[in-house]
Formats: sequence, C-alpha cells, structure tokens
Amino acid sequence: MTNRIDFTPIGSGYKSIIPKTGLPGTLPKKMKAWVTYKGGKTVLEEIPLPVILPDDVLIEPLWISICASDVNKFVNLVPGLERTVFGHEFAGRVVAAGKKVCTDIIGKTVVVEEHYPCLHCAPCAEKRYDQCEQEGFLGWYKSGNPDDRLRPGAFAEYVSVHHSCAKPTDGIERLDFFPSLAEPFGNAVKMQMKVFEKCGTTPDTVAIWGGCGAQGMYMVPYLVKKGVKHFILLYRGKSAMMYMKHSLEGLDADIHYIQSDNHEDLETLKRKLGQDNGFTTIELTGNSRIQETVLHYSHPRGTIFYYGLPQYGEKTFIPGTDIDIFSFLTGDAGIEQVSLNGVTAHRVMGRDNRSWEESIKVLKEDRRLRNHVLEPLIMAGTTKNIGNLVHYLIENGVRYDDPGYGPRPAKFAVVNENML
Repeated sequence: MTNRIDFTPIGSGYKSIIPKTGLPGTLPKKMKAWVTYKGGKTVLEEIPLPVILPDDVLIEPLWISICASDVNKFVNLVPGLERTVFGHEFAGRVVAAGKKVCTDIIGKTVVVEEHYPCLHCAPCAEKRYDQCEQEGFLGWYKSGNPDDRLRPGAFAEYVSVHHSCAKPTDGIERLDFFPSLAEPFGNAVKMQMKVFEKCGTTPDTVAIWGGCGAQGMYMVPYLVKKGVKHFILLYRGKSAMMYMKHSLEGLDADIHYIQSDNHEDLETLKRKLGQDNGFTTIELTGNSRIQETVLHYSHPRGTIFYYGLPQYGEKTFIPGTDIDIFSFLTGDAGIEQVSLNGVTAHRVMGRDNRSWEESIKVLKEDRRLRNHVLEPLIMAGTTKNIGNLVHYLIENGVRYDDPGYGPRPAKFAVVNENML
C-alpha cells in the first residue's frame, strides 16, 4: 500500500457522476472489503457476502463520504471489536431484496440510514423502525436483537441492511450533488426539528460549540433558512474558523466567531443579544474540558442539545451527573433528557422518517443549501483508495491544506471505481 492519494477539492463545483454499469447478473458468495483492525491497520480482504435477511435489501455503495466519527474510531474501535468494516455515510443502488421485500426496489438509488432496527422492541413491533430502542449501527455495533451480528459498512462491495434504512434519493444525485452527503445534512434537519420541538419556536440566537466544522457548515445555513438570526460559533483552531467564515459569507445572519476560552467576549455577547436566561446551545464536540463552560453559558434557564460524540473512547460526563455523553447520545442510558438545575439537556442522534423526507425535499428545492453542503467536499479518488485514505486520516485528521485559507474543515469522499 502506498501513501499517495490524489485529493481534489471539489466543493460546490461537484458534477454528478451517474453509474453506467448494469446491475450484477449473479451475486457472488464473497466480496472485497476494506477491513480495519484495532490500531488502524486497514487492508483489502475477501469476506463473505452479507446475509440477506427476509426484510433486508442488498445495496452496492456508489458514493461514500467519510464521517469524522469514523476517523475517531479507526484506531480505537468501538469497545469489544477487534476488526470491522467502516463506512456509514453512503448512497448506492439496491441490487437484491429479501423474500419479504417488494422487488420493485431493485435498481433504485437510495441513501442509507446507518442505524438499523432490532426488530424486537415495541416500536419495531409496530413497524416504527426509525424509533427502534435497541438499534444497531453499521460497522460499529450490533443491535439489541440477540440473533443479530455486526453488519459491515460501506467500505465494501455490498451492504445488507433492513429495507426501512434505504431512503429513495428522489433524483438528488442528478442535481450536481454528492448523494451520500444527504446523511450528514439530515443531522442538521433533525437538529432543527428537535430545537423547534423542545423550545416551542425557532430561537433568535443559537450558540454552537465546535461550530467551525463540517456539521456546523450544514447546521448554520439550514438554521438560517428556518429563522435563526444570531449565531455564536465557538472554536478552538483559528484556521478552521477562517475557512468557516469564508464559507458562510453572504448568509443573512449575524455570526460571531469566538474562541471557546474567550469568556470576556462570551459574556459581552450574552448581554448584547439579550440572552440573560442562557443560550440555546448545540454541543458538537463531546469534549470533557468544556462541558462545565457549556453548562455555565446555558444557565440559568437555557437548553442544551447534545450531538457530538467524545473522541477516542474518552469518558465525558454531563456536568453534575454520572451520565456519560456517549451512553446518553446512543440511547444506552435509557433517557431522552436531563434536568441540570434549571437547564434542560436533550439528546439528538440520527434521523427519523420525517427528517429524512424533509432533507431530500429541501436538497431538491434549494440549490444554495446544496452548495453549502458541498462546500467542504474533498474527493479522494475511488473506492480502491480507501486503505490509503484511512491511513492518511489517521495521520492527519479531517483537515486539508487549502492554500487560500490554511487547513480547512473537510468532508472526504470517494466514488465507486466501477462508475468511472
């Protein structure tokens, strides 16, 4: 394996690549997959084709984007794992269906929800699969179904997942849009829905900790579209802030970029923006060192929406509780919100059917939003580069040296080599 990868900063100039090859005639018994071992070593191996259960579809990944959460897991796998196949942000086409699934879906282009249902809990019994209480996660952990197994992710030729996880793209792949990015953008849509639901309205002001990254780049434009007027984006690295500032130029909003330890400016903004009751806060970092500060600026009666997972298996606790953020966000803690002496904290994780439908709809209708979602896109070639790309990301993180602005928040992506 060489260390060379050709990176192409495509951003909003991405041009759609539509597959030209036909569906496979006969499914193989084995497939190629990039298998990551504990410690980060990632090698191309032949592994069995995923089992297609009666309610499953088999998907050929065509567009794959790399999530920062995966980057954090390459070296330190989810506890208990020694090897796995990563890749949970992807879109592709359905090539086979289980015996209980209508065959009309075969050949359809879909973007995939990586949280798959256990089929055993109460919501699953009512076919509310998007509200599963013991969901699995492709490449990370299996569901609460005792008969389940860890399902490989999209760094492979095929992925088998419950049919409810295959969301029709409705043609967004033909709109100069990289369709796997609908998944991370869907997080912004889900966040807005949760904020509106819990606050009862769209707040005028939102503070986002860790806001100068790819997730912030999706959330800020969408929240502006929904009526947020003032943003405080808390950052640690100046170069990420510089790129974020450039990328969000022209948005009809008042955006303040503040270093996370700049308490003087934060206190001034809190007064200036009339936030004496505390900020409506989105916490994207999962970083243990700032949790007390996050809570402080949400006091006395603000609201915190937790989204960011801690890095590298770090135990990060919600201040004043024995609840760690990872367990809270993944649902293992069994609670949806926490009361913190006047401040309410909510978990936001994944997407549901409503947020998926809204995500696809708004991406089709709003070209400006599509451009913002594409802004951090870096193409790293094709699926044959995945091993080298994993090695690069382990060594360098999710930054890309863009001479105009220094290292920038980046979303790395590849396309299936069979498409070219």
